[in-house]
Amino acid sequence: MEIKKVRAAVLGGGAAGHAAAIGFSRRLGSGSTVIIEKQERTGRKLLATGNGRCNISNENVSPEHYHGDKNIIGSVISRFSVSDLKDFFAGLGVLLRSDREGRLYPYSNQASTILDALRSECRRRNVEEICGFSAVSIKKENGRFTISSDGLVISSEYLVIAAGSKASPSLGSDGSGAKLLEDMGIRSTPVFPSLCPITAKEKYTALKGVRAAGTVTLLADGKKILSREGEIQFSEHGLSGICVFELSRYVSEFFFCGSINGTKYREISIAADVLKDYSFRDVCAYLEGIKKLRSSENADTIFSGALNSKLASVIAGYCGLSGKKCSSLTPHNIKQLASASKKLIFTPIRSDDFRTAQVCAGGIGSEYIDPCSLMSRKYKNLFVCGELLDADGDCGGFNLHFAIGSGLLAAENA
Repeated sequence: MEIKKVRAAVLGGGAAGHAAAIGFSRRLGSGSTVIIEKQERTGRKLLATGNGRCNISNENVSPEHYHGDKNIIGSVISRFSVSDLKDFFAGLGVLLRSDREGRLYPYSNQASTILDALRSECRRRNVEEICGFSAVSIKKENGRFTISSDGLVISSEYLVIAAGSKASPSLGSDGSGAKLLEDMGIRSTPVFPSLCPITAKEKYTALKGVRAAGTVTLLADGKKILSREGEIQFSEHGLSGICVFELSRYVSEFFFCGSINGTKYREISIAADVLKDYSFRDVCAYLEGIKKLRSSENADTIFSGALNSKLASVIAGYCGLSGKKCSSLTPHNIKQLASASKKLIFTPIRSDDFRTAQVCAGGIGSEYIDPCSLMSRKYKNLFVCGELLDADGDCGGFNLHFAIGSGLLAAENA
């Protein structure tokens, strides 16, 4: 069995792992650090982010955009600002720019720009990549960590676990890092998918591929939990789009834990407002006018001047008015249609599973990790960063910002 000795080992070659490796190599010296990666190459998930454009951060980074362990979130975000991220990448030769929503991208609009810059800095500092390494156990003996796989053992003074979560297993994340830590007595809170589509009981197959600007509101036992505005994407299975993704965390929590923000609820639903710029009264007035204008047409078409024709037809069917002539619509029918356009109800049966999730909620919290250093409370010089921590952000670059910040924070304490 070959044994390789290094000063610092980083388990996981994603955004957090690369940042940690750069930080440790800067503090401990060239050639001091290795990245251990289970896949045949590092950074696969990073290349897929932002539809291949890599939304690396957001001008609006603040603790309010994160969920989970407030102590860990506050520590990382307060010590790694947007300005710090810009300086970090400027030092790697990367130009960034932000869009109207504050999302930060590489100026090239290519995720490969970010990964190439991180890998280039690692090479410059002689950080070795060991790919195809599946860790089966971690032990600490005589002040050093031994990370074992079939045929190779790595012995290190410092160890960073940045192995990602269960989200997007096709890109290499399978939760194995959490299992290794659990074997060492470091346990996660319940982990569930976040930033993913939501599957609903209602199967509107005709809406596959339809998009509408609107607002989605999560209701629990009839009580409004939160609303998000944006482009709603409909599918034959339910709902998608960024605004829906930002509800998915709470939907997942409900199905995995029976609660939302720790409060128990019996049932949930999602209300879609596809005419958000108009009041209920405005919509009623509009429909009365269309009723006269298209008196001989079916009610399926009554919204066709305002909405996608497929969505208009589904709303008529939702109200039980499909096929009915516009001229025969009663004042009650008009109110039904207006109400449906402002509150089209979907009943989640689950958020999509880990395969489609961008990140996971839950993880290892400050019970086991010192928020100020991200060092294990149980094992000196063992650090945890990235998605393994109990911290998940909204859509828009918040998660990558946290991943890089947590990797650099861990290295500060070498």
